[in-house]
Formats: sequence, structure tokens, C-alpha cells
Amino acid sequence: HLSENLLLLYTGQTREAGAILAEQQANIPYRLGELRELKAMAEEGYRLLQAGQVDELGRLLDASWRVKQRLASGIANGSIQAMYETALRAGALGGKVCGAGGGGFLLLYCPYERQPALRAALSPYRELPFHLEPDGSKVILNIRR
Repeated sequence: HLSENLLLLYTGQTREAGAILAEQQANIPYRLGELRELKAMAEEGYRLLQAGQVDELGRLLDASWRVKQRLASGIANGSIQAMYETALRAGALGGKVCGAGGGGFLLLYCPYERQPALRAALSPYRELPFHLEPDGSKVILNIRR
């Protein structure tokens, strides 16, 4: 089951998404190959989900994360890359930084039986429990009120 294999960890970093997205947009004419790769990977991901091949989806996340980093310079930095590589060594099959990149949350695909080792390896980072919702995202806590 997909949801039991996903973990969300805070990188401890914030970023200005607008600057990263502006660079991505400016790079579009030079990154058409990467964008086509990502589109094909999204279609493959859909096929894998339909077929229930969730471990292959984890590996596809790894491949797509590596391509996404070529879209703009601020998508990943040394500490995010070190966190990601630690996750892979500890048992994750793939993952990606959510949103524009550069900080925020790292979504990891890790088979359930490997998660204790992954959590131990990434213990300095805060895990955010979450559940997949068939109706899309829902706000369950708004601390700005």
C-alpha cells in the first residue's frame, strides 16, 4: 500500500520559492529535454500506480528528483542532498523535495520494513505524519489564527 511507504521530513530549511520558480521559468527554453523526461516519468508513475507497482514508483521518484534538480540551481543544496543520500543508504528507494525545492519538506518512499533504519538515520529531522486523502488536501491545523 502506497501510503504506508511514504514519509515526510522537514529539511530544517526555508527558501524563497519565487526565486527558484523564476529561474526555472527562465530556463524553460534550455531545459526542454528535462521537461519532456519529467512528463514521461509522470505518465509512467500513473501507470505504476494503476498497476499497484509502488516500489517501482519509489525508484521513479529518485529518477525524477535527479532530473528536477537540473531545472534550476536552487532546487537542491549540499545539506538537502546529504539528507537525501543518507535516506537512500538507509533504505529509501526515492524521494523529492516538495514544491519548488530549496527547502521545506522531503517526501521519501521507503518500504515499511526499512523505515526503522531510515528514521534512525534521519533522527535529527522532524517527521510530519500525514495520510493520503482521496478528496485532496485538507487543512487540519491553522496556527495563524
